[in-house]
Amino acid sequence: MPSLSDLLATIDSYRDDMIGALGEIIRIPAIGPEGNGDGEFERARFVRELVAECGFEDIEMYDALDERVRLRLRPNIVAKKKGSSEQTVWIVSHMDTVPPGELDAWTTPPFSPKVADGKLYGLGSEDNGQALVASLFAAKALNKLGVKPERAMGLALVADEEVGSEKGIQFLIREGVFGKSDFVYVPDHGEPKGDVVMVAEKHIIWLKVQIKGKQTHASTPERGINAARVANQFTAYFLEHMESKYGAIEPMFLPPKSTFEPTKRLPSVGSVNQIPAEDTLYIDCRVLPRYDADEVIETAKTIARMFEDRSGARFSISLEQFTRSGPVSDPESVGYLSLAKAVKQVRGVDVTPRGIGGGTCANWFRLAGIPAYVWETIDDMAHNVDEYAVVDNIVSDSKVFATLFADLCYPNAFK
Repeated sequence: MPSLSDLLATIDSYRDDMIGALGEIIRIPAIGPEGNGDGEFERARFVRELVAECGFEDIEMYDALDERVRLRLRPNIVAKKKGSSEQTVWIVSHMDTVPPGELDAWTTPPFSPKVADGKLYGLGSEDNGQALVASLFAAKALNKLGVKPERAMGLALVADEEVGSEKGIQFLIREGVFGKSDFVYVPDHGEPKGDVVMVAEKHIIWLKVQIKGKQTHASTPERGINAARVANQFTAYFLEHMESKYGAIEPMFLPPKSTFEPTKRLPSVGSVNQIPAEDTLYIDCRVLPRYDADEVIETAKTIARMFEDRSGARFSISLEQFTRSGPVSDPESVGYLSLAKAVKQVRGVDVTPRGIGGGTCANWFRLAGIPAYVWETIDDMAHNVDEYAVVDNIVSDSKVFATLFADLCYPNAFK
């Protein structure tokens, strides 16, 4: 009978292999069509080879149709080690990334991995390559045993997480891949000490606000309706009103309140001396689950109607993205407690259940009635220039996942 120490030592021996695998993943772009990319197809081909090398015999490809990408497919990889029961312990990570942004801002090219000072730099290294590689090599160490698990061991490596998961985890849930009694872990958010498990998310409401006024010369503003001025007044009132009306504090959440942030704004006129006839802005709202999301949206529309009456401009409010918050995953469940025990064994820290502004794949599981827990050890470099993953974190997280699989899938196999 092997010991848990032997299992963790095996993970240590994979350190260089994990660095190499993540480096190769970084070299293959996997940006969705929203970011003018061709999706995950090429990266998925490489990742599938990695999955096979990690000892999985049951590997299935679930391809979601997407006319916007060159090959019309968004691939999802599902790998399982069948157990004595159908109940499965899943670790879910995603293959896609956001676009790199301004390339000149990167110290090292985003698709050219570089190891320096114990960090592996590259686009998608932390989000979500670290989790993908850590979970793969944890499974590899266990698959080497050649022992049938009691619960099945599963990895889901998915597409489309960065822009809503319609072609990724939502697609797999609709396909019936997961069971209601399964254990689901989503390493897609965390803290530098690895001491937080995310069990809840806020509503995500992305508002697109279009304001139409009347263009005129800037020296005669009375002849027009300045859409930019109306937009600025609307935004200032909107933020103050929403932050007051939905201003509850819930310490479990990070941050502990609902947030309303103006973000993207489209260009309008091309000259300084023109008053714009149109202004389009976006507001990212992350709302505590205690509030009715539909009411929040209706409040935004009511404010827009008020400003129509005041200004004479016409308003249109639409939803760029809308995801309701699922129920909180129970922090007293076997799934949570097993993860907490694994983190304590490997990292020596006690975890705390918290909520976040969203959004991860975990929320789609909660909405489907399947509890899901979000944990990993990161410096929170996702979507940042010079993104990196700490190499020690990749190895340590892999040990946690191996310990978790050992506890739930092989409860009698280790000393």
